[in-house]
Amino acid sequence: MTRIPNTKSVVSYAYTIKANGIKIGNLQGFNPSANRSLERVREIMNELDDTKEILPGRTDFQITIDRLETYDQAMMEAFDYPSFDFIHEIIDPIDILEEIQGPQGRTRIIQYQDCWLQSISKTIREGTISVTESVTAWPTNVRIIRAR
Repeated sequence: MTRIPNTKSVVSYAYTIKANGIKIGNLQGFNPSANRSLERVREIMNELDDTKEILPGRTDFQITIDRLETYDQAMMEAFDYPSFDFIHEIIDPIDILEEIQGPQGRTRIIQYQDCWLQSISKTIREGTISVTESVTAWPTNVRIIRAR
Protein backbone atom coordinates (compact mmCIF):
# COMPACT_ATOMS: atom_id res chain seq x y z
CA MET A 1 0.00 0.00 0.00
CA THR A 2 1.35 3.41 -0.97
CA ARG A 3 1.58 5.90 1.88
CA ILE A 4 -0.15 9.26 1.50
CA PRO A 5 2.04 12.29 2.28
CA ASN A 6 0.99 14.10 5.47
CA THR A 7 1.01 17.76 4.47
CA LYS A 8 -1.31 20.75 4.60
CA SER A 9 0.72 23.27 2.61
CA VAL A 10 1.39 21.43 -0.67
CA VAL A 11 -0.91 19.31 -2.78
CA SER A 12 0.86 15.97 -2.93
CA TYR A 13 0.13 12.58 -4.38
CA ALA A 14 1.37 9.09 -3.66
CA TYR A 15 2.38 7.24 -6.82
CA THR A 16 2.89 3.55 -7.40
CA ILE A 17 4.13 2.38 -10.79
CA LYS A 18 3.97 -1.32 -11.59
CA ALA A 19 5.21 -3.29 -14.59
CA ASN A 20 3.47 -6.62 -15.05
CA GLY A 21 2.15 -6.29 -11.50
CA ILE A 22 5.58 -5.67 -9.91
CA LYS A 23 6.43 -2.30 -8.29
CA ILE A 24 9.27 -0.65 -10.19
CA GLY A 25 10.55 1.50 -7.28
CA ASN A 26 13.33 4.14 -7.09
CA LEU A 27 11.80 6.26 -9.85
CA GLN A 28 13.41 9.53 -10.88
CA GLY A 29 10.78 10.25 -13.50
CA PHE A 30 7.62 8.83 -15.00
CA ASN A 31 6.58 10.78 -18.07
CA PRO A 32 3.55 9.61 -20.03
CA SER A 33 2.63 11.70 -23.06
CA ALA A 34 0.11 11.71 -25.88
CA ASN A 35 0.36 13.48 -29.20
CA ARG A 36 -1.44 13.48 -32.51
CA SER A 37 -0.86 14.93 -35.91
CA LEU A 38 -3.03 17.74 -37.21
CA GLU A 39 -3.60 18.48 -40.88
CA ARG A 40 -4.81 21.75 -42.34
CA VAL A 41 -7.47 21.65 -45.04
CA ARG A 42 -6.95 24.61 -47.35
CA GLU A 43 -8.86 26.10 -50.22
CA ILE A 44 -6.95 26.80 -53.41
CA MET A 45 -6.67 30.48 -54.38
CA ASN A 46 -8.27 31.73 -51.16
CA GLU A 47 -5.83 34.15 -49.54
CA LEU A 48 -8.32 35.62 -47.05
CA ASP A 49 -9.38 32.41 -45.35
CA ASP A 50 -6.39 30.10 -45.82
CA THR A 51 -7.36 27.35 -43.35
CA LYS A 52 -10.85 25.93 -43.81
CA GLU A 53 -10.58 23.19 -41.20
CA ILE A 54 -8.06 21.30 -39.09
CA LEU A 55 -8.34 17.51 -39.10
CA PRO A 56 -6.97 15.58 -36.11
CA GLY A 57 -5.00 12.40 -36.76
CA ARG A 58 -4.63 9.37 -34.55
CA THR A 59 -3.24 9.69 -31.04
CA ASP A 60 0.16 8.19 -30.20
CA PHE A 61 1.08 7.43 -26.59
CA GLN A 62 4.58 7.21 -25.16
CA ILE A 63 6.00 6.65 -21.68
CA THR A 64 9.51 7.53 -20.54
CA ILE A 65 10.62 6.05 -17.22
CA ASP A 66 13.79 7.09 -15.40
CA ARG A 67 14.91 4.94 -12.48
CA LEU A 68 17.97 4.81 -10.24
CA GLU A 69 19.86 1.61 -10.80
CA THR A 70 20.31 -0.38 -7.60
CA TYR A 71 22.89 -3.03 -6.79
CA ASP A 72 20.29 -5.74 -6.36
CA GLN A 73 17.98 -4.95 -9.27
CA ALA A 74 18.46 -3.27 -12.63
CA MET A 75 15.50 -1.68 -14.42
CA MET A 76 14.92 -4.61 -16.76
CA GLU A 77 14.76 -6.96 -13.77
CA ALA A 78 12.13 -4.64 -12.26
CA PHE A 79 10.19 -5.11 -15.51
CA ASP A 80 10.39 -8.88 -14.96
CA TYR A 81 13.00 -9.47 -17.68
CA PRO A 82 15.58 -11.32 -15.53
CA SER A 83 18.28 -11.47 -18.18
CA PHE A 84 18.73 -9.99 -21.61
CA ASP A 85 21.65 -8.69 -23.60
CA PHE A 86 19.95 -6.53 -26.22
CA ILE A 87 16.55 -4.93 -26.70
CA HIS A 88 15.82 -7.08 -29.77
CA GLU A 89 15.65 -10.10 -27.42
CA ILE A 90 12.49 -8.69 -25.78
CA ILE A 91 9.62 -10.23 -27.72
CA ASP A 92 6.72 -9.69 -25.31
CA PRO A 93 5.01 -6.43 -24.34
CA ILE A 94 4.53 -5.42 -20.71
CA ASP A 95 1.60 -3.82 -18.90
CA ILE A 96 2.32 -0.69 -16.87
CA LEU A 97 -0.05 0.44 -14.12
CA GLU A 98 -0.01 3.95 -12.65
CA GLU A 99 -1.79 4.28 -9.29
CA ILE A 100 -2.28 7.84 -8.04
CA GLN A 101 -3.56 8.39 -4.52
CA GLY A 102 -4.50 11.91 -3.50
CA PRO A 103 -4.46 13.53 -0.05
CA GLN A 104 -8.14 12.68 0.53
CA GLY A 105 -7.48 9.00 -0.17
CA ARG A 106 -9.09 8.89 -3.62
CA THR A 107 -7.30 6.60 -6.04
CA ARG A 108 -7.11 6.89 -9.83
CA ILE A 109 -5.60 4.11 -11.90
CA ILE A 110 -4.23 4.40 -15.42
CA GLN A 111 -3.45 1.21 -17.30
CA TYR A 112 -0.94 1.32 -20.13
CA GLN A 113 -1.63 -1.96 -21.88
CA ASP A 114 0.75 -4.00 -24.04
CA CYS A 115 3.70 -1.60 -23.89
CA TRP A 116 6.50 -2.31 -26.34
CA LEU A 117 9.93 -1.11 -25.30
CA GLN A 118 11.35 1.28 -27.87
CA SER A 119 14.63 2.28 -26.21
CA ILE A 120 16.75 1.51 -23.19
CA SER A 121 19.59 3.73 -21.98
CA LYS A 122 21.81 4.32 -18.96
CA THR A 123 23.33 7.56 -17.68
CA ILE A 124 26.25 7.61 -15.24
CA ARG A 125 26.80 10.99 -13.53
CA GLU A 126 30.22 11.84 -12.20
CA GLY A 127 30.24 13.73 -8.93
CA THR A 128 27.10 12.21 -7.50
CA ILE A 129 28.08 8.75 -8.76
CA SER A 130 24.48 8.01 -9.66
CA VAL A 131 23.40 5.61 -12.35
CA THR A 132 20.03 6.30 -13.95
CA GLU A 133 18.38 3.90 -16.36
CA SER A 134 15.80 5.13 -18.86
CA VAL A 135 13.22 3.22 -20.84
CA THR A 136 10.84 4.52 -23.49
CA ALA A 137 7.74 2.43 -24.16
CA TRP A 138 4.83 2.71 -26.55
CA PRO A 139 1.51 1.46 -25.12
CA THR A 140 -0.96 -0.21 -27.46
CA ASN A 141 -3.90 1.07 -25.40
CA VAL A 142 -4.46 3.41 -22.44
CA ARG A 143 -7.36 2.85 -20.06
CA ILE A 144 -8.28 5.24 -17.23
CA ILE A 145 -10.15 3.97 -14.20
CA ARG A 146 -11.82 6.93 -12.48
CA ALA A 147 -11.11 7.88 -8.88
CA ARG A 148 -12.84 5.85 -6.24
